[in-house]
Amino acid sequence: MSGVLKMATCVPRMAGFGGCFCGRRGLPAAAIETMYADYLRLGSLAKVGKLHGRTRQNMWDIFARRELKLNARPFKTQIEYKGRKYNEDGHGYFRDTIFRSKKHRPETLLHRRVWTEHRGPIPAGHDVVFKDGNRANWDISNLELLTHEQQQARARTGENGATKSAKARLALLLNGSGRQLAKFQKAA
Repeated sequence: MSGVLKMATCVPRMAGFGGCFCGRRGLPAAAIETMYADYLRLGSLAKVGKLHGRTRQNMWDIFARRELKLNARPFKTQIEYKGRKYNEDGHGYFRDTIFRSKKHRPETLLHRRVWTEHRGPIPAGHDVVFKDGNRANWDISNLELLTHEQQQARARTGENGATKSAKARLALLLNGSGRQLAKFQKAA
């Protein structure tokens, strides 16, 4: 394990301040090695902190002070369309990076903006949906306008691209207890 870390038992610049400084709050180097090995195994500061009874921020401080390599945050997919930047949100839709309020700019979603530019405004009670279920394919030929009722009917039958596993995950999220809210038929 000692070959993984670039640390000595003492930090030389701290030697004049009362001797050896082997980590934040006097942690021994072996303990930090164990924590860092757990971090490499688990890949999360929060999980390592929970394992060792510390906070995520405390784990970050310990590793940053030692100049240990931490995982970089993944970059979000970004698309530029007609001078505006759109980032992928957690659900796969592309949202405008600046305007989030409907009061100032209703076309915060990229597929809705593409629809309004090609086909005009979206009537009340209607949604723009993806024909093939791929939210990254925002070409006008892949977009269609449906009422809320039509969209819900497609979701029930699985025509909207929702898979059985995605529906089961949604049921788990909505219910919270792990019990399924409904049984889903396989899409034909």
